[in-house]
Amino acid sequence: MGIREKYANRKLLKLEIAAEKRKAKIPSLDSVKKVGIIWEPDETDAYHYLKDYFEKNGVVVRGLCIYSENVEFPTDTNSLTPKDLNWYKFPKPGTFNNFTETSFDILLIIALNQSIPLDFITLTSQAKFKVGWSPNEKNFLDLNINIGENQNANVSCQATNFLSWSAKSKNK
Repeated sequence: MGIREKYANRKLLKLEIAAEKRKAKIPSLDSVKKVGIIWEPDETDAYHYLKDYFEKNGVVVRGLCIYSENVEFPTDTNSLTPKDLNWYKFPKPGTFNNFTETSFDILLIIALNQSIPLDFITLTSQAKFKVGWSPNEKNFLDLNINIGENQNANVSCQATNFLSWSAKSKNK
């Protein structure tokens, strides 16, 4: 771990301490109105699967694609490239405030490559329930989906299966 990553992790720890007042709320799928999805270009199919899944139920979906390297083609406003990051690898101020300040009922992180920008966005998000996968024991998720050694596992399918199961168990 380089010096930049050490400083960034220290800043993340300070942000986490400040955000400890937040209480996770497991939503029922019937009550979900807004969903945020953080994904990478490799997970395009999974992103579209989730987007279609929620939109057919009248849910507003907002996605944020995180690129790990600069891209030569124009990206839309819902993407994050290394050019959008400061020295700590955090998004530059104002760049993604709308995404992190949106009160999503669920924030789904389907990106399989862990990074400082991903941790920062997950931590600072105002989402009520944060679901995803992280190999780190210390993460900023309310529900960490264990995919074990299978990096090709579809986190999006597992997340929707869990949410469906939790909705059914609440109705019993």
